[in-house]
Amino acid sequence: MENDSTEHMAVGPHVVTLLPPDMLVVDFGSPLDGNQAGRILDLMWQTGRRQGPLKVLMDITRVTNVPRGVRESIRTRTTESTTAALAFVGARFGVRVAIDMIIHAVRVLRPDVPSYPHGFFDRKEDALTWLRAAPSAPRRSTDTRP
Repeated sequence: MENDSTEHMAVGPHVVTLLPPDMLVVDFGSPLDGNQAGRILDLMWQTGRRQGPLKVLMDITRVTNVPRGVRESIRTRTTESTTAALAFVGARFGVRVAIDMIIHAVRVLRPDVPSYPHGFFDRKEDALTWLRAAPSAPRRSTDTRP
């Protein structure tokens, strides 16, 4: 995933697409497990390390819950974040609550991890518009910008 063309990669029933120069789209299938989530996070990290911070769109329309293995994969992640902004599309209420709790917990328990804006959207087009307008780098705890 190092050139300027769109690239796709399957991780189980999920598809990860790199949209140059700095956007990654993850279309989640079902079911989602911790191993697949870890592989997707590794792919995000590796791509971000090579190309710089990524704006990530996660289409979670088919995700009905956030299993423990997925939460553990996120919680135990020790790699530095390479995410500049994160948009979720199609989140059901319970999934949205779980995601918000995970993001908040990471920010509280791991202040060393850069924070980045995140948003929830009903339509992929709205999420892409928001991501394109987002800053291109994650915020550090020492940043003074909003």
